[in-house]
Amino acid sequence: MTNDDIIFSYASDFKVATERARDAGLFVKDFSFYNFPKACCGDTCYLLGEYLYHKDIKTIYVCGDLDGQSHAWLVVKDKRIKAPTIRYVEIPCVVRSFLNQYGGNQYEEKIELCNYEETDINHGLIIDITADQFGEPSVYVDHMGDFHKQFNFVAAHDYTGLGSLRLKQMYNTILDFIE
Repeated sequence: MTNDDIIFSYASDFKVATERARDAGLFVKDFSFYNFPKACCGDTCYLLGEYLYHKDIKTIYVCGDLDGQSHAWLVVKDKRIKAPTIRYVEIPCVVRSFLNQYGGNQYEEKIELCNYEETDINHGLIIDITADQFGEPSVYVDHMGDFHKQFNFVAAHDYTGLGSLRLKQMYNTILDFIE
């Protein structure tokens, strides 16, 4: 098996487990996941990104827009990706002072931003397990195809972990359904 085939297998396992958890009624009270795969692509990317991270696969969260309809997917962070240009943004003194009151003086005059440009990720391997809400394959692991090309690039950043208790609980629920 190639690495891409292994990634497809992981993505497929995660998709099936998510569907099983949904079908078992475990997401009925969630404001978006009750209707998986519809209208939850962003959260799905974070959940799948966490799963892949534990399989030693680093990913990049990508978001695009098509006439007001957003969609998100992952791109594998490997040799096919161009490293992002590091930019620095100055934080105004008043804002920095406020942030440091609550952040333990961790904010300096400038902060580093490492977001990717569209050209940085164009040749990357896409992982998308919610494109079937648009009539696309249930699990897409391939390079940029016609479906993803139609979305205007909005943003891309490294996956850095599950940020909320809600997502952490959903992730653990899904893990219970992976065989």
